[in-house]
Amino acid sequence: MLHQTAFETLALTEGAEVKQWILAVVGNLFAAFLAVRALGHFLKKEWGEMVTLLVAAVFVAGIVWYPDGVKILLGQIWGKVAGTS
Repeated sequence: MLHQTAFETLALTEGAEVKQWILAVVGNLFAAFLAVRALGHFLKKEWGEMVTLLVAAVFVAGIVWYPDGVKILLGQIWGKVAGTS
């Protein structure tokens, strides 16, 4: 009985909740940073820089909000480049 309780306690400390919390905080900070930068480019009428910012934001947002999916996607791309899949 003690062994099972110790195992359940260890299972709760894997860090999945902390990882999700950190990703949520980083994602929200990233979104706020993008909004400020995009607004600045919009007000200065720097259209090219605003579009470049938004394109780069799509890639970074994917990495921040969907890290497991990006890991799988990059693994599949590398498999095609290396010829292993």
